[in-house]
Amino acid sequence: MKASQARSISTNQTQVHEELHKILARHKLNDFQRPIAHHTAVAFNDMLAWLGAFSGDLILDAGCGVGESTINIAAQYPNTKVIGVDKSIVRLDKHKSYALQLSAKKNKTSSESTHSVGPNYLLLQADLNDFWRLLATYIQENKPIWQVSKQFILYPNPYPKKSQIGKRWHGSALFPVIVNVSANIELRSNWRLYLEECLLGAKYYGLGGNISEISIDGSTLAYTPFERKYMESNQACFKLVIRSSGRDKK
Repeated sequence: MKASQARSISTNQTQVHEELHKILARHKLNDFQRPIAHHTAVAFNDMLAWLGAFSGDLILDAGCGVGESTINIAAQYPNTKVIGVDKSIVRLDKHKSYALQLSAKKNKTSSESTHSVGPNYLLLQADLNDFWRLLATYIQENKPIWQVSKQFILYPNPYPKKSQIGKRWHGSALFPVIVNVSANIELRSNWRLYLEECLLGAKYYGLGGNISEISIDGSTLAYTPFERKYMESNQACFKLVIRSSGRDKK
């Protein structure tokens, strides 16, 4: 968690990708058919077992990395259950260290907004392409007593090369599934164009949203190690809040 100079965005794309609308239209008509990985199916069942008879709001922290964001989200929403999902066991194995350091920081500076660790979150190693599909199918078929009230997608600098549009969530075949799981989504990035593209993708599905700059004056909690590095490097950071109502709330 030591501060280090963060890289700025390096991209050969200066405006919204000209193929974005065609990509969105194609993926809306074609379902993602790839088989579900076994380890993700196991992780999904672990989530169901952990939820048990829970009947409240569930928040998904997609691509949670070391889980620092999951800790912060779980503390910000103490009456919810939070699921952090990442494909990397190496990153997830670092979670305990990050949790202890965050707890120590809070104890030393209780006036700051850093949150303590609570009992309301679970971290899972899973492929998000598969996990999202399992989640969407389960919700549709079982009408669970819990509901996915919000999704966080916080990886800050995803695939900035123009040729990598298909690797960004809004340019992937998973985007229709993502917005179907919950239209209440918050994304954060130091690349505003990425968020502008995602907002256009949301509008394609009839959703509303708002992009705003995140304060870097020290009063705003950095959800992730990435975001903290960008703030400490005085790079502009932004958030996109998507909502089904079209009314923009922060």
